[in-house]
Amino acid sequence: MSNMRPAPFFIADSAALDFLNSIAAPRAVEFEWLEDGDDLLDWLVQSGLLDADETTSLRAPSVKADLDRAAEQIRTFREEFRAFVRAASEAGDVPPDHPIIQRLNELMSAGQQSLRLSPDAEGGFECKLIHHVRTADDLLPRIAAACAELVATADFAHVRNCEGPKCTLFFRDVSKNHKRRWCSMEVCGNRAKAAAYRKRG
Repeated sequence: MSNMRPAPFFIADSAALDFLNSIAAPRAVEFEWLEDGDDLLDWLVQSGLLDADETTSLRAPSVKADLDRAAEQIRTFREEFRAFVRAASEAGDVPPDHPIIQRLNELMSAGQQSLRLSPDAEGGFECKLIHHVRTADDLLPRIAAACAELVATADFAHVRNCEGPKCTLFFRDVSKNHKRRWCSMEVCGNRAKAAAYRKRG
């Protein structure tokens, strides 16, 4: 892991899009946050897709090879899902027979799952499907579940790639008027404003 690598970006308003942003080139320099299994666990905890307690057994030296293999599979799936998101955002919707639907269902069914009843924020209860993580092979189904949630809930007309000329970051535009253009004002928005100012001058 490079000491020069910045903190990962969590700017997308979607865990699935943050997953796509786990490799990014916001300033024309590409950074990979899932280089190996340890990176993968760190990123999953930071993203909120994994609890730190769930990583304990996966950090054992005896499962290092399995974890690195899982990271490679997850990087491959990330690019598969990126191609889908790019096409869906350009089209503004998801065809019901798109191959990604079957792919996500297959990945999720491979994991260990159970239903859990728990209190909700309104004083009632909700029944949630939990994707358990006990081995390295359970990590991809957990990620696939986040991606499936995006497919099920997002208006892909408002899923966008940052307009920064060399930026690769995706985000879900949840702004009131759906006018968001940049991954963040700090990264690309201010750069665009500075470029426009120089052009006017």
